[in-house]
Amino acid sequence: MDEETLRKTAYRIWEEQGRPHGQDFEHWFQAQAELDAFDSDGLPGSIASSVAPPAPQKKSRDAPASAEKKPRTKTSSAKK
Repeated sequence: MDEETLRKTAYRIWEEQGRPHGQDFEHWFQAQAELDAFDSDGLPGSIASSVAPPAPQKKSRDAPASAEKKPRTKTSSAKK
């Protein structure tokens, strides 16, 4: 978390609480706690959310027949 984001969050909290005087430390610590919780639960901005699992690949209808997996069947080369 960068200091600019922390400062803006503390300012927002101060405004939401009616701009009280003498509570700047409380607002700063509340902003830190709020941003720490935001970063640690997988929401945007966290390390966990920046590593997404790969999306499943869809089969293309235009794929060549040789690329599709077909079950193997036994064939007999000898005729009776």
